[in-house]
Amino acid sequence: MSDPDLLHEIIGLASAGLVSLLTVPALSDAWRTRARFGLGRGGYVQVGGGETDQDGYGDLDGIATEDSIRAFTDTRPRIAVWLGSAVGLGASIAGRVVALNGRGRNHVLLSEVSSWAELLCWALLCLQCSCLPVKHRYRARFRLTVFGLLSSTLIATSVAVRHGYEALASLFSRQEDTVALVLGLLDLLQLVSAVATALAFAAFSRRPDVYDKNGLVDQQHTVSLLSRFSFTWNRSIFDVAKERQMEVQDIPSLDYATRSKTLESKFLSKSLKGPFWKQLIQAYAAELALQWTLTLVIAFLSLFPQVVLYSFLSRIERSQGHASTDPAVFVWVLGLLLSQVLQVGVNNWLKWITTSRLEIPVGSLLQSLVFSKALKQYETAPPGQNVDKISKWSSQGDSKDASAKTGKQAAKKGEGKESETRQSVINHMKLDSTRVTIFCTYNNNFPMAIFKLILAGGFAVSLMGWLPVLCGLGAGSLMAPISSLLSRRYTRLHFGLMKYRDGKAHLLTEALQGIRQIRYSALEQHWESKILASRNEELRQYWKVGLWQCLVVFIVNLGPLLLASVTFFIYVWQNGSHIRASIIFTALGLFDQLDEAVALLPLLQMYLLEAWTSAVRLEKYFNQADKEPVSEPGDCIAFDNATVAWPKIEDTETREQGQEEQREARSMLRDATLVFPTAKLSVITGKTGSGKSLLLAALLGEVKLLSGAIRMPPVPQFNEGAEYIPESEWIIPQLTSFVSQTPWIESGTVKENILFGLPFVRDRYRDVLAACSLEKDIELLVDGDETEVGPKGVTLSGGQRWRVALARALYSRAGILVLDDVLSAVDAHVGRLIVDRALTGELARGRTRILATHHAELVLPHASYLVRLCNGQVESAELLSPQDAAAAAGAGSEQGAAVPVLPAEGTSTDPQNGHSTPAAQKRAKKEEEQRETGRVKWSVYKAYYKASGGAIPWLIGVCILLLGHSLVVARTWSLKELSQQAASEAMHLTSKAADMVTALVYTDEFVSQRVLGTQRSIFFWLAAFIVIEFLVLLVQVVRVITFFFVGLTASRVLFQRMTHAILRAPLRWIDTVPAGQILNRFTSDTFAVDRRLSNQIFTLLRTILFLAVIIATSLSVSVYVIFFGVFLFLLYVRVAREYITAAREVKRINSVSHSPIYDSFSSVLSGLSTIRAFGRTQSYMDRMYGLIDNSSKASWMLQLSSRWMAFRMGLLGALFVSVVACAVALSRVDAALAGFSLAFALRYTNALTSLLQAVTSVELGFNACERVLEYTELETEPEDGKDPPAAWPTEGKIEVENLTVSYAKDLPPVLKNLNFAVGAGERIGIVGRTGAGKSTLAAVFFRLLDPLEGSVRVDGVDISTLKLAQLRSRLAIIPQDPFLFSGTLRSNLDMEGVLEDHELLQSLKRVQLIETVEDSELAAGYPAADVTVVTTASSSAVLPSPGSETATEATVAVEPEPTIIEPRPEPEPQRSQENSSNIFANLSMPISTGGANLSQGQRQLVCLARALLKRPKIVVLDEATSAVDRGTDSNIQESLRKEFAAAGCTVLVIAHRLSTVADFDRLLVLEKGRVAEMGSPRELLLAGIRNAANHEAQGAVNDGAGDVEREEGEESTLRSAEGDEPDGTGAFWELVQKSAEKDKLIEMILGDEKDQLVAGTVPSGDQS
Repeated sequence: MSDPDLLHEIIGLASAGLVSLLTVPALSDAWRTRARFGLGRGGYVQVGGGETDQDGYGDLDGIATEDSIRAFTDTRPRIAVWLGSAVGLGASIAGRVVALNGRGRNHVLLSEVSSWAELLCWALLCLQCSCLPVKHRYRARFRLTVFGLLSSTLIATSVAVRHGYEALASLFSRQEDTVALVLGLLDLLQLVSAVATALAFAAFSRRPDVYDKNGLVDQQHTVSLLSRFSFTWNRSIFDVAKERQMEVQDIPSLDYATRSKTLESKFLSKSLKGPFWKQLIQAYAAELALQWTLTLVIAFLSLFPQVVLYSFLSRIERSQGHASTDPAVFVWVLGLLLSQVLQVGVNNWLKWITTSRLEIPVGSLLQSLVFSKALKQYETAPPGQNVDKISKWSSQGDSKDASAKTGKQAAKKGEGKESETRQSVINHMKLDSTRVTIFCTYNNNFPMAIFKLILAGGFAVSLMGWLPVLCGLGAGSLMAPISSLLSRRYTRLHFGLMKYRDGKAHLLTEALQGIRQIRYSALEQHWESKILASRNEELRQYWKVGLWQCLVVFIVNLGPLLLASVTFFIYVWQNGSHIRASIIFTALGLFDQLDEAVALLPLLQMYLLEAWTSAVRLEKYFNQADKEPVSEPGDCIAFDNATVAWPKIEDTETREQGQEEQREARSMLRDATLVFPTAKLSVITGKTGSGKSLLLAALLGEVKLLSGAIRMPPVPQFNEGAEYIPESEWIIPQLTSFVSQTPWIESGTVKENILFGLPFVRDRYRDVLAACSLEKDIELLVDGDETEVGPKGVTLSGGQRWRVALARALYSRAGILVLDDVLSAVDAHVGRLIVDRALTGELARGRTRILATHHAELVLPHASYLVRLCNGQVESAELLSPQDAAAAAGAGSEQGAAVPVLPAEGTSTDPQNGHSTPAAQKRAKKEEEQRETGRVKWSVYKAYYKASGGAIPWLIGVCILLLGHSLVVARTWSLKELSQQAASEAMHLTSKAADMVTALVYTDEFVSQRVLGTQRSIFFWLAAFIVIEFLVLLVQVVRVITFFFVGLTASRVLFQRMTHAILRAPLRWIDTVPAGQILNRFTSDTFAVDRRLSNQIFTLLRTILFLAVIIATSLSVSVYVIFFGVFLFLLYVRVAREYITAAREVKRINSVSHSPIYDSFSSVLSGLSTIRAFGRTQSYMDRMYGLIDNSSKASWMLQLSSRWMAFRMGLLGALFVSVVACAVALSRVDAALAGFSLAFALRYTNALTSLLQAVTSVELGFNACERVLEYTELETEPEDGKDPPAAWPTEGKIEVENLTVSYAKDLPPVLKNLNFAVGAGERIGIVGRTGAGKSTLAAVFFRLLDPLEGSVRVDGVDISTLKLAQLRSRLAIIPQDPFLFSGTLRSNLDMEGVLEDHELLQSLKRVQLIETVEDSELAAGYPAADVTVVTTASSSAVLPSPGSETATEATVAVEPEPTIIEPRPEPEPQRSQENSSNIFANLSMPISTGGANLSQGQRQLVCLARALLKRPKIVVLDEATSAVDRGTDSNIQESLRKEFAAAGCTVLVIAHRLSTVADFDRLLVLEKGRVAEMGSPRELLLAGIRNAANHEAQGAVNDGAGDVEREEGEESTLRSAEGDEPDGTGAFWELVQKSAEKDKLIEMILGDEKDQLVAGTVPSGDQS
């Protein structure tokens, strides 16, 4: 018996044994089922864990619906399996019969037994078919079909190996052997049946479609193995993409194992130790092992086509001269096809496993961990967190230079620390997680290079000998240290580029945050220059990086060039004329593989360094200390000698005690001992910066406890997700809620913000809206309480945001309400209503309320506890006895009811923040980023073409590409000529040395000589190959430089246009678009335009040309290849069309799916204290899981569609290669030409896939360009107009004529027919109820709104005719919500750097930021009336004196004047002490973005100081001192009166505090968009008193009806009939009556005449 026969018999017996083993599970399952049959009630009983009954199915992924179960069927694969098995069994039986009759019995036992192996296998396979469970036993049936698939595969392998060659030989044999022919046909039938049966077993689906709460779950684990291996699941997205625009909901949800929540819990449950990168490797060791194993398989498979090519060409070489074709050639063609198909399949599965098991899960895990950590940390930028170091800086150096130098260092430190807080956390979320996942994607290239080096190198040695290969590897390795050195340098440059990008992103972020300040100050051009300067620095660095990249590419590719050149040279030297084409072209393919493997190593090194750096950064972040609990359990809220400070992330772990002692007083609250009464109202008051917010933060645990103790009631366990809560159980006394100083509103509806995750209770909700005076606001919103408020609540005014935040706290289940100055942003009368209904009404009953406020006079009558703070210490804390609550509430509700609650627009200087902008709110409803639909428009390509410089650079690029491809063809052709020449010449190398030298000298002429057909020697063609190889490399470098040039030229132009447009876009648009989306255009999309777009275009052109080269070279073998090429091209177009349609939509979803993660992350970080106070961290964690999963499933689907395409393109490519190989075999060309054509044909698969990927990449890349262009074409504010006179305005006169203003042409007017005039140097107070149009009027002066009718003239010049920049630069405004830019205090006060420090310090003194004894003495020199005002205000209004013996004594007196007017001298001496440590005395004090390290009041004062330095003729103050205490406000007003009067400024002040404007020259009273009255405060007050007296008399005659109407607020006293215009008189008096400062206002305005004028005219009920 021969060895092959013995091997065949062993294979037959082994296959029979294995199939027998694979049949055991089927028999076992059938036996168990039969044993249980009949035990149920007359039917089938379900077997298998995890499945429900035969009518249902569910697992961790989801639950099957009735429809999906009905749709599930396995009828077709069952029939196919039975047919295949039956045919195979029949063919096997027939074959045995024919063999026995034709050839007789075999007397060798082993041969006889093995001859029955296939028959036994088929019989067992039929048995397996008969044992398949019914379809509802999903898991058991699927498991057994896998065994059937393995059995069928074994049978097919056995038949192919044992009988395949004989069967093919019998078909091609010219001998007439009927038995052999019949047996051959039956064997082929068995083979076909086995393959068909295997495919049928693989076609059984695993389970029905399952659904989770979000819809259909990804079908990877649902479909059959056949569909899974061919990437044909989730076909629904292709259908959706054809029909309509795809939405994220159309993409199936991730399976359970890939969801971010599962990944995080699984990772944390392992409790891994060691460095974070090691933890990741341990957690994903199995996935990495599978990835590397498949990499090894691919390395083997990629070598196999070269083995087949060598054998194929060798057969051709041997068969030359023979008349007939060697049949074995076709066997190798079949082998080539199989190897290509296997390589395509495994390669795609490697990429899919890398994506689905490493890239996406690791990215989701890291983002989840970062967000989870952020929720446990201190808030990143609390007010005043940097002041302790500032105090140290301020004491260093007495000179200006020393101060400036220290300040610069401080600024750098401050910016550095800030960058490590909030911005750093977002970078961890975005940048670091991306870098780690990129390394997960590419890490297998390292083992790939090693495997290919070993395998390809070993095969090359077997072909060419060890000396050529060893010399070649030695020459190539010389470049390794050089390339490594250059790669490290390149990496450093790349990191430098990242710093420039971070700097640009910081500037852009700051510009977007401070866009209003930029607009008001006409700084658009200044900021555009700053941003573009930063951008130019980035591009310069990028160009440097590009040149270094070219150098790295050149050196890296020089290695393979030396490898091929030296190896061929030594090989030719050794063998002379004994050179074979099979070896030359096989070696060329091997060198190409080595080239591909080695070329990625520098890139991999960079990815490794980046990933390692990011892993270290993440580890450092995860190792930071979590927020420590600062409170102890207690029966009530109490401070026991507690000292607290704002936390600082940078020194939480390493701070020493010495550092604590150096903290500045304003950043700490020292030695506080307080006990807040339970279920009562407590009030905290004090000057600006005294520590009120710090005290509230201590209650919430958001501080660092340095000493003492804080006690809070422990929170009990309760059901957070309850859908129904009984009213009696609604309030949980130990829970807290919080309203922050800057109210935190998130994107969503008004209703969602108020409910905050709690169930909707209609009555409670209605009561909360009434208590917060929100009912009318909601009625006037376009969608009611379902109106989207936009990011940060931008579609609401400041007052509305405060009240929504308060409503959220009231609606909550919290028994402890912590409120930070909720009264600052509302008018006094609305504030009184909120006090009566919200803070002391029914909703507040039984709840502990702790309120920090500057408006203590409104709440003290209801307060039970008063805390005064001063300079970071508790000045006093005393119990109070509230007045009669019922009487106070009754009076308050009557007065409050007289206020028609209109939408509050008066708190913001931006008219676009108003309520009455339905268009803006409807736009804001679209939280998702806008996406284009369909194909990218030609206009986008055209715009990019123009931006990149037009035709010349593109023509140069195309010419370079043509030259490069010509050289590639010439290089391979030179090897073909070399091998042909070797076959015809029989001479040794040494005799041709002279020819070698000659060829090298005259290489430039070789192309023309080839055209002439002149034969050249071996040495000429070898030299030509080496020279051309080097030229190819040079052309490649030039091509890369051209890519860079074209891309950067276009990117520079587009970025400049986009920056110009964004800085001048309407504020309404800025408000309704999340900053994350705008930054995405400036970062991600700009990066794509910078780096990828031009490269992708040139790649597309290069791939098209290369595909044409491949087809052309294939035609050199046979022209008939073109027909098959056309057929394949049609299939290609069909696949491409489907893929591009779906991929385009998925890519667009993917490009916008990241923004919600970062927007939500930023929003949560800014509202972290609020979220934690409400106990909602887990809810936000779950929301983030959902956003991460949405982003992941978009990436998942994008990768799946890419694999779907690549798999099919690979199969088409394998068919093309096989057809070319068949054409070579049939056309009987020589081996050299065959090798030449096949060398290109083998690249067809990659070229085809690359072409489609390039087409898609270009289209998807232009999606980024499209998004950039969308922002370049935004509607901007007009830039035309005329220049005003040089010194305009010289006087400051303002004339408003017939002014009518609306937010949009289709909306009702907000200001109606306004007429008034302001004289030069006048101080005008603008007052009115909330919603009267005060801020809208201010916006008109700055042309943020253009009037429908009328005009505004300043010094006789119509402002609508002026250039916007000129207009705004000549006026000044201090908004209520001021913005400071990052830098120093000096740079914020003097942006141009032209003023002396003395001037800056004087300005700070004028606004009371620097207090001195001299200032106090100066104030004492004013007239007595003014002194009274100042003293009154500086003593915090109606606060009881600290000298009061008891709370009772402080509150017994009905009239509070004695305690109001009595001055408190205690703070005066402290001012001089404070100077030494006053943070504002140091002009180099760093200011963080937005002024986050200052309180709201301090920011307002800095802006006020900046306006004073500008010395404008017209100044508008819009609630510019609303967040400062009354004493500071009064002092500021006194200082401003002196400063502006001296400069002759016209001052317009919008005020809610009437005392702020009570001493102004005139008051403008607005009533529902009209001028109600205008005059001096005294005139208006007296006229109002007289009008009220007349109305009282008239009301008495009419049985008091009018008075009742006025008190109930049904009609204003200003109206004679409904709908009439105001008659003017009495509007100011009504505001005074409803003010908490009524008596003080009358005294301030009337002085000593107060008693005699008011006694007879004011109703007794109104006298307080």
